[in-house]
Amino acid sequence: MPFLFGSSDTAEANQLARMIKRNEARKLASRIYTTDLSSSPEEVIRADLPAIIRHFYPGAVISYRTAIEAKPSSAGFYHLTYGRKDKTHVLPGVTLRIWKGSPAQAGDTQLGADLFMASRPRALLENLTESRARAGSERKTLDRMAVEGWLDRLCRIHGPDELRRLLAAMEEIAPQLELPEAAMRARTIIAALLDGDHGDALVSPLGRARARREPYDPDRVALFTRLATRLATETFAPLPERPTAERRLHAFWEAYFSNYIEGTVFTVQEAREIVFDHKMPAARPKDAHDILSTFHLATDGHSAGQQSREIPRDAADFLRLLEIRHARLMHDRLDIGPGRFKETANRVGTREFVTPELVRGTLRQAFEVGRHLAQPVARGAFMMFIVAEVHPFNDGNGRLARLFLNAELTASDCGRLIVPTSLRVDYLACLEALTVGGNPEPFVGLVSRLIRFSADLPCGSWEQSVAALEKSGALKDAPAGSWGIASAML
Repeated sequence: MPFLFGSSDTAEANQLARMIKRNEARKLASRIYTTDLSSSPEEVIRADLPAIIRHFYPGAVISYRTAIEAKPSSAGFYHLTYGRKDKTHVLPGVTLRIWKGSPAQAGDTQLGADLFMASRPRALLENLTESRARAGSERKTLDRMAVEGWLDRLCRIHGPDELRRLLAAMEEIAPQLELPEAAMRARTIIAALLDGDHGDALVSPLGRARARREPYDPDRVALFTRLATRLATETFAPLPERPTAERRLHAFWEAYFSNYIEGTVFTVQEAREIVFDHKMPAARPKDAHDILSTFHLATDGHSAGQQSREIPRDAADFLRLLEIRHARLMHDRLDIGPGRFKETANRVGTREFVTPELVRGTLRQAFEVGRHLAQPVARGAFMMFIVAEVHPFNDGNGRLARLFLNAELTASDCGRLIVPTSLRVDYLACLEALTVGGNPEPFVGLVSRLIRFSADLPCGSWEQSVAALEKSGALKDAPAGSWGIASAML
């Protein structure tokens, strides 16, 4: 163990003094020494803080906000309940706050010898007691908004029954802790979260949304806010609307590439026969209808009064348009529920998208985050990302996301964006960089690259388009970064 503690025993004190003189140990704080001579004092202390607590405060209970946060607070405090008058114990990198209170109770978790972690019911009650910050310190309790956020998270992860179990356990332990007022607050909050009763007593957006039966994913909403903030600062190049004579061919390429990204692969000639000649391959009729449906939605987007050109007026309208467009897009895929939000979780690899119960609430919150973006490209890019990130349907989400992107553009008399096969790897990598790393820069750079590609694509004739795409390599997969998007950012 790296810690040595000061002792009143003469022999032990002399031995420690000799170790310090031989540079075999050093002092960290009052009566605390270590044999770790290379790490910073802060690193040594935090590496095994429980050992220090056990030595100075045997039988202490990790309590109040620390029992929920499970680490020192952002201000560097660590809160404990102990059997004597409260005091402050300052250590390198962390300050122990010692509060007089009840010893360990049934349900508290024992962390080795002489140290306990407050149970969830106890932590709930302790954090709903009245407290105030002292000069140079912090409140020992989380505020109401944070407590509601914690309860909502438990509900999201474990389901509503977890809150019911928590409430029942809290009722058992409250008399022993002598916290009747905190118990009353806990009953009110949990009833509001579960049943909507007294929803006006909740103070957090998360809690109130759950009481309205519109729970949402706060981590996704924070990510959407970061993207919207970045998009609002970007000035995208103009993207003029296509001449009327070129729109059908441009819509063909939009449909062809959008399906290719999702793994619906046909040759260019096969896709042309499907779209323009309605020649359906007998072996793959559903795949063919996917391309045809995407083409119809892309083509309708140029026509005034069509639903595929319409942009949502508010969050409720956004949900309505999602259902309508998905139903049209996937009308031949009855097995995946055209126009019906998913009822089972979906994922890519080990990464799960937004869970079914949070889909509607997360989409509503996301729409409100991005609704005030001024530039059509910024709004469209934002809409594309939130649909792709929430993944609200069993299938067809990527194609739907790009249709929502282009609906925003055509509604503002701009051209439509195409993601060619050559940018497929970059496109997916940029989405991943934003989803996993929270970095919007590759995504913003990709949008600018798509503007240049889409604006330069000639659509005066079939032969002209194919020749240009073949010359540029746009019909073939390319490594990430090969089209001017810095791979180092991904």
